[in-house]
Amino acid sequence: MRRIDRTVSLPYWDSTLDNEMGNPANTILFSTEFLGNGFGVVTTGPFANWTTSEGQLRRNINGGSRLVSRNFINLIMTRCRTRQIARPTATATYDLELEHGGPHVWVGGQMRGINTAAHDPIFFLHHAFIDNIWERFRVRQSTVCSPRINPSTDYPPATGEHAQTRSMDGLPGYRNIDGYRNYWTTTWYRYEPALSCPSCGTTPYITCNTARNVCVSTERRLVAQEGAIAGGRLAFSPAETATSVSAAEAKALDERLTVGPVFDAPPAEPRTQRAQLARIAEVARRAGNANPEDDTIVIG
Repeated sequence: MRRIDRTVSLPYWDSTLDNEMGNPANTILFSTEFLGNGFGVVTTGPFANWTTSEGQLRRNINGGSRLVSRNFINLIMTRCRTRQIARPTATATYDLELEHGGPHVWVGGQMRGINTAAHDPIFFLHHAFIDNIWERFRVRQSTVCSPRINPSTDYPPATGEHAQTRSMDGLPGYRNIDGYRNYWTTTWYRYEPALSCPSCGTTPYITCNTARNVCVSTERRLVAQEGAIAGGRLAFSPAETATSVSAAEAKALDERLTVGPVFDAPPAEPRTQRAQLARIAEVARRAGNANPEDDTIVIG
């Protein structure tokens, strides 16, 4: 595309900004302003009512695994060889492929399936961020590691479809190792640096947590079916109230979706699991005869 129009760009989804929240499921990203609702059939936002080969586009955010963590990025930046962060030789601690699977499973719906993930546009934003992490690692190889390493030739000992001399699918004339060439980032594209405190960019949707000195996504206005945020109260967004479903309903829809093989991914964090249980408890409470004025729920 950039050969035709060099102004074309693709934003990356830095999910560490959401992972730094008290409850990542409350991120502003899954709202009408950005990617649409995160529970059930996507009926709000720019991708509302999309139809895929598996039916309507669906999501089940926070349904499993976790988002990319700053700690993981810091860990892989302590390595110097691609084989230390890539399969089949990386250990789980430094496995970029495993970490990449986390947001796939966390978003749920079509995104969790290897054969269906690209049916949700968030796929491309997520993969742009994984490529961003890899490029930061490559820059470090040639500028920080001792001895210096040429990232364009540091191919891991992969075989089969990932063998370095195998022809790329859909790109005749290119081999897998050609994707490691510095040519791509020196000629065609570059990455904007990650946001940092105190400014965290100029957007009102990201703030600086001064206590931890990290940029954090803001919370969206939660709809009644979603349950309350940690220690907070329910807020209502008229555009979403009529279309959003509860986390429990989204889970049921997700389980009925046929996506084939699912991505390998890290286990869910206890923090995220508590958030899931809290929302389920909220749904159960509202189904009973609890005081409808009491909208407070605390996640311990």
